[in-house]
Amino acid sequence: MADSFLLFEPDATELVSQKIQPLFESVVLPKSWDCNEPPEWEAGSIVYCYLSDKDLSQVIDLASSQQWVVAILPHPKASHAKRAFSLANSLDKAVQHVQQAEVVQIDLLRCNQEVVLNHLVVGHSFNLRPGGHNASWRQRMLQTWQNIRKIGQIKPQKLTITTASETCLETSLVGLVLIEHAHGSMLSKQILTDTHCNDGMLESMLIAPRSIMEMFRFLLLAMFGRVIRKPRFLSLIKSKAITISKEQEMVYWHDGLEKTAKALTVECEHKALSVLPAADMVCQENVVAVKESRKISHLPEGEAINALAARPLPWIAHAATDEFRELYQLLRDNATTSPAFVTLMVLSTLLATIGLYASSAPVIIGAMILAPLMAPIISLSMGLTRQDPSLTTASLGTLITGLCVALGFAASASFIIPMEVVTPEIAARLSPNLLDLGVAIISGIAGAYAHARIDAAKSLAGVAIAVALVPPLAVAGIGLGWLDASVASGALLLFLTNLAGIVFSAALTFLALGYAPFTRAKKGLTIALAAVVLVSVPLVFSFNRLSEEAQIVQRLQGKTFNEVLLRTVRAQSTKPLTLHVQLVSAKALSDQQLDLLKDSIQTELKRPFDLEASIIIRR
Repeated sequence: MADSFLLFEPDATELVSQKIQPLFESVVLPKSWDCNEPPEWEAGSIVYCYLSDKDLSQVIDLASSQQWVVAILPHPKASHAKRAFSLANSLDKAVQHVQQAEVVQIDLLRCNQEVVLNHLVVGHSFNLRPGGHNASWRQRMLQTWQNIRKIGQIKPQKLTITTASETCLETSLVGLVLIEHAHGSMLSKQILTDTHCNDGMLESMLIAPRSIMEMFRFLLLAMFGRVIRKPRFLSLIKSKAITISKEQEMVYWHDGLEKTAKALTVECEHKALSVLPAADMVCQENVVAVKESRKISHLPEGEAINALAARPLPWIAHAATDEFRELYQLLRDNATTSPAFVTLMVLSTLLATIGLYASSAPVIIGAMILAPLMAPIISLSMGLTRQDPSLTTASLGTLITGLCVALGFAASASFIIPMEVVTPEIAARLSPNLLDLGVAIISGIAGAYAHARIDAAKSLAGVAIAVALVPPLAVAGIGLGWLDASVASGALLLFLTNLAGIVFSAALTFLALGYAPFTRAKKGLTIALAAVVLVSVPLVFSFNRLSEEAQIVQRLQGKTFNEVLLRTVRAQSTKPLTLHVQLVSAKALSDQQLDLLKDSIQTELKRPFDLEASIIIRR
């Protein structure tokens, strides 16, 4: 039977003899560790290790080559070993358990032939490492604050990564974390759920945020919750070996020790170490080695690699051209004046015109859904954001074509339909105000987001209904057919309000989603903002008038003057002010009583007005 040994550091001789050795039930031979004169014991020897991380990695290397059975004991300077082997805090309990434990074979992780106890970090790991979320609330807050402070100085590195299956990928990373397994840490609960200490595979986490805001959001969420979900910027590779290379020397941390190298070869040696596991160490039997897996769909590639490498992270993520080629092609197609576009414009205009004459909201809503105007407006927004002259010109051409078609067919319809009546639906589009601009801005954000995100595209019909582009054009065309400047100008102002609001907010949305840097987008945004400011001038006056009318109605509605109740009050800001009121009285009112009532209301409002009243007798 092989002997049992207790390896310890020279300065722990007294502690070992007085407190640790008496804990063992059988004979254990004490041996002071000397890296210059390593022991040579026969295979199968049981070696209990009371050592720091630095010495322990050397002993494990020796144990693997000489086929010892290792039992790791908790040591105050062995924090990485504690996480890797799930060691207990109590030395007494640890010794008691390992004496009864059965031998298991586990994998051994090496970096450039050196043993890795816990983890290997290239760049910045933030909290994405074993033990990164096991700290107290106060420690997590301090750690989060330190991470937030350094986000602005972080520069992604351009790295080449080759896996055991000879898959080679070049990308730009903020950080890279490699571990053998994640048991005993919060990572195993949400991110590395299929991790084992004896499956012959290592785990690598590639950290590649595109912006400061993306990283900031993750750090805040991680601070408030111990269990975190896999963030979008995190890619995962599971392989038997990984090689990491860089053109210049790279700084990395080997179990917390800073080192430098141009290339790192990280290998997982399958069941290379025999151990007596701690009570909390998870080691499943009959684990089948899985195939190499890669979850790297969100890694920077193509133009994005050079755009991110060796530069501070931008505040907002910037998408490279090849990353949104499909969206850009869709927007180019939408900016084209096609026969389908003209046909839909004609049909939607005629449908809206009939709905306006009939004052039918369902018919008008149908025209809103049918109208194709939203597509070239969103294309115009992208053209202004990315300063693309061809896309901007094509979009403007399509918009002008749609505008002319709508005005022409609506005016023609007004000649055919023998009605020159301002219906409620027509009147509703003659006095736009700041509320209409607000609707346009929100709709522009929704429209741009729906184009940029496939899962939100189903909401485009709702956006079209909300912003209603064709009905005001149809009203403007009707006004031209009637030769009524007030109708035509009011409706055209509403259309221009919608157009300016959508273009500006959609351009801002594309900027926020990273489709252009601010330096490129600022000229287009300035033009769109100027258009919004320009149309806002008459809207402010209209909104003030609307607000004034609402205040008058609020002051008079439900009040009683001279035993007459004012009901259904409507104010119209003409010169002078016009009040439309229902008067509820117990008896008929004479001209003198009406004059007294008007004087009382005028005293209340402190301004002259014309009164249009209907009298209701209630008995």
